[in-house]
Amino acid sequence: KDELPYWKVGPVYEDLVVGHPGMEIDPRIAHPDDYQFTKIAPSIFFGTPLLTFLARHQIDTTIITGCTTSGCVRASINDAFSYGYRVIVPESCCGDQELSAHQANLADVGRRYADVVTLDEVTSWLSDLGRIEKSA
Repeated sequence: KDELPYWKVGPVYEDLVVGHPGMEIDPRIAHPDDYQFTKIAPSIFFGTPLLTFLARHQIDTTIITGCTTSGCVRASINDAFSYGYRVIVPESCCGDQELSAHQANLADVGRRYADVVTLDEVTSWLSDLGRIEKSA
């Protein structure tokens, strides 16, 4: 916790830390090839090895999900766009404390930086790439 910047949100120090049960990857979406690391700032790009990983694997598209739409999700969308990646956001895979903040931020990034789409669209696209199997 000492390496974290000052956050005004208490759960960052209590519930959103490595080792907390709420931070475990849901086995329904886990994949053996997934690369996991910890971030300490709103954007997944800040201070993490993500850029090196994406470049090494010649990845040009990001799918951004998570909490909170108006905070970490938006910061990651902005950085992904700024680094030149195509950005896809499955609308139902992110959320905010207030629905209005969630909707307003998705509408704004959808106008500017990202393709805001349905989860079904993303699932279909990934299935076509052979990344996941379609569920019945």
